[in-house]
Amino acid sequence: MRQTTLLTFLLFIAIQTFGQDLRQTALDQYNKQDFKAAAKTYQQYLKENEGDSLDWYNLAVSSARISDHVEALDYFKEAKKHNFPPAFISFGMAKSYAALKEETKMIEVLNEGAGNGLNAIALLKNDPAFEAYQSSTGFMEVLKKVEQNAYPCLGSANYRHFDFWIGEWDVLVNGRKVGDNSITMAKGGCAIHENYTTAGNYAGQSINFFDPIDKKWHQHWVGSGGDVYNYLETKRESGLLQFQSKFMGPTGNISLSRLTFTLNDDGTVRQLFEGSTDEGKTWTPSFDGLYRKKK
Repeated sequence: MRQTTLLTFLLFIAIQTFGQDLRQTALDQYNKQDFKAAAKTYQQYLKENEGDSLDWYNLAVSSARISDHVEALDYFKEAKKHNFPPAFISFGMAKSYAALKEETKMIEVLNEGAGNGLNAIALLKNDPAFEAYQSSTGFMEVLKKVEQNAYPCLGSANYRHFDFWIGEWDVLVNGRKVGDNSITMAKGGCAIHENYTTAGNYAGQSINFFDPIDKKWHQHWVGSGGDVYNYLETKRESGLLQFQSKFMGPTGNISLSRLTFTLNDDGTVRQLFEGSTDEGKTWTPSFDGLYRKKK
């Protein structure tokens, strides 16, 4: 009796070990991009073992990579049942439907993926599998949803409030050019970069962004003369954004700086700096500049 029990136990261990060895072999083949071998090994492993979501997903991808798209779709569905991240499932299934020229189903799974957070906008635009669908109305609508997932700031009015400052500008004071300013949007639209230069020694840069925690705009400026301002929004209206910051002068004295941007009707932008040495009771203009788009 004991001998039979021991043999049964050893057989069970051997089967388990063989299964895990087979699974590791499949994974190694997959990582080496030997997809034909990986598909065969995963099929053998999953025939005898339950497997997890990654096993089914890797089998689906392997099958798709060797153009077995009908089988790949079934395996993607199995991976989905085993709770593999749905956005990945939708993207993989969409590629197989695209290869099978089933556009309606491709759009359907991509819309589902977009609803589940699919944000692979670059892949959708550049993957050869979707090249034939780039001008399709349904596909373009999906791209908008996926782009919104990838870059949520682009669709937010709060983040877009300061877009009127974006551009390549000549900076004028009393009609005389005093500098150049390049204002650009960071990728994704969550920040605005400033790169200010003059004909002389002075230059500076800032990063501008909306903070979703305090729900205010911030500007962090550093100038070539060592001047640092950490501006915080104090007023925001259509075509207007105002900031305030503490400022330490050359002698170590602390004062206040107020910075106001105003969009003019002709598309120019007024930039007004004001200073206060009495904690904001009174303000004195220190720079009144006009931004005019370069021609």
